[in-house]
Amino acid sequence: MNRGRKILVPVNFSDDSANGLNYAASLPEETQAELVVLHVTQKKEARSFLNFLAAMEGWPMPNNPTAIPLDRLVRKKALDLYPFIEKVIRNPGRVKIRRKVALGHEEEKILGVAREENIDLVVLGMQNKSFFSNLMHRAKFLKMISRLPCPVLLKPALGKPWRSTPA
Repeated sequence: MNRGRKILVPVNFSDDSANGLNYAASLPEETQAELVVLHVTQKKEARSFLNFLAAMEGWPMPNNPTAIPLDRLVRKKALDLYPFIEKVIRNPGRVKIRRKVALGHEEEKILGVAREENIDLVVLGMQNKSFFSNLMHRAKFLKMISRLPCPVLLKPALGKPWRSTPA
């Protein structure tokens, strides 16, 4: 990696993506890199988000609810990134972090951001499941990785989960 280093970390608010983010946050300390945290949301989430809001507010539920405006969904997801990052990274002020939310197909958006931002490294958190149980998922995953224009670091969930809180 050369000057202007950037590390892309796609997150989906899962424990696996949190483990990847936690590991990626340790890299910029040594390399002075910028961490780009990307969350990709899809249009289908707009409908489920509207249903959630309606239930919380006690609104009557129509048979076919209209979807919320997509810009509102993107703003909500962008706001959700702040507490997620603070929960995962103990001192996020030490690392230069840029949050980014995209709307669309997850694989294509990750590839697009990696190219547009001239990303030097992509860190992906992944599950510790057997290869055969996720064969189809992993085939799509490997296809996406092969299309990335930079190295990819796969961070399996080893040891304790990132949310280790005392009982």
